Amino acid sequence: MVAAEWEAAGNWDSEPAPPLPSPVSEEKPATTIEQAIRIFLAERKEILAPNTYRKNSYILNSLKQHSVSKGYVLPTQWTPIDIREFRISWGVAPNTATKYMEIVKSFFSFVVANKWMSESPSKHVKGVRNKAVVNQKERVPFTDEELQLMFEACEHRYGKTSIKWSRNVHHRPAQNETANYRYAWTGEDLADFISVSVYTGLRISDVAMFHIDRLLKNGECHVRTTKTGRKVYTWIPEWLRERIRARVAKCGPLIFGAHETTDINVITDLWRRRLNRLWDLCGPWKSKPHPHRFRHTFARILLQKPGVTVRDVAELLGDTEDMVLRHYGAWIPERQERLTRVLMEAFDDKPKPRIIPIRRV
Repeated sequence: MVAAEWEAAGNWDSEPAPPLPSPVSEEKPATTIEQAIRIFLAERKEILAPNTYRKNSYILNSLKQHSVSKGYVLPTQWTPIDIREFRISWGVAPNTATKYMEIVKSFFSFVVANKWMSESPSKHVKGVRNKAVVNQKERVPFTDEELQLMFEACEHRYGKTSIKWSRNVHHRPAQNETANYRYAWTGEDLADFISVSVYTGLRISDVAMFHIDRLLKNGECHVRTTKTGRKVYTWIPEWLRERIRARVAKCGPLIFGAHETTDINVITDLWRRRLNRLWDLCGPWKSKPHPHRFRHTFARILLQKPGVTVRDVAELLGDTEDMVLRHYGAWIPERQERLTRVLMEAFDDKPKPRIIPIRRV
C-alpha cells in the first residue's frame, strides 16, 4: 500500500496515507503448536522430575519439528495418520515408543482440555507392543550368592588389580609393565553403597544423595513421602547404622559425598561407572547387572519372608499391589501356598457325597 502511494505520486516526497486499521475480530487468534507446547512444558516443569521433564521436552520438540516438516501451524491440523507417521519416525524399541506415546497423548489431552481443538488425534493410536515386551514383566533381583560375590570383590579386588598399561587405551608411554588403579572411592565405599541400596530399596539417585536426616535413632529410615504428605519408613540393622554414622564422620551429612554440580544425572553416572567396574570383576553375569536391581532385591527379600504381604511391599516401594504382583510374582510362592491352605481349611468340614465306585459296563 505504501509503495502504491509513492508510485501514484511519482516522487518520494509525498506522505503516504496511514494504513487503515484492521477490522476487529470477535474470535481470538488460534493457539499455534509452538505456543501450546511452550505452555504445556511450563506447567509440567513445576511438577515433573528433571529427567521426566527432559524426556517430555525432547519428544515435544520432535513433534514441533515434525509439524514444521508437514507445514502444520495449528494443533487442529494433526490427524491420527500424522500421529502414526510421527510414531514410526522415532525408530526406538517398542517399550520406549509406548512411553513416548504416553507423552504425546498427554500433550494432546492438554490441548483438548484448553479447548484449542475438539478431539485428540492420538486418542485411538496405541503405543507399539510386541510379545517380547509384554512377556518381559518379571524383575530380576540379585541373588544372595551374587550379593556375596560383590561384597567379596569390594573387599579383595576393587582398585587392587594389577593391569597392563596400553599405549592405545591410556594414551601414555608404557614405562611399567603393570600399575595399580587407585580410585578415590574404595571397595569399602562401594560395599556401603550396595548395602544402603539393598536395605532401603531406594533408587540410585536417592542413595547417591543420602542425607543422615533420613535415619532415625530407632533404626527407621525415611524412604518416601506419599501424596498426602505421610512419610513412609523402612528399617535398617544396627551394623549398617554404625556404617552410616562412620560415613558421616568421614564425608559429612551427605554420606556419599557432596558435589559441586546439582545435575543428578552427573552424580548418578559417577556411581554407575564405579559399579560397572565392580561388576566387570565379578562377571560373567547370567542377567546384565544394573543399579535398579538392588531395588528389586529389596522387594525379593521382603516377599520371600513369611507374613509379609504384597500390600506391605507396595507401600514401601511406592507402587500399586497390581504392579508388585505383575513384576515380582515369581518371588511370592507363599501367596499361593497360603491360598491353598485357606481353601483346604474352608472346605474341610463341608458336606460331601457318598463315594460309590464306578462300575465298568
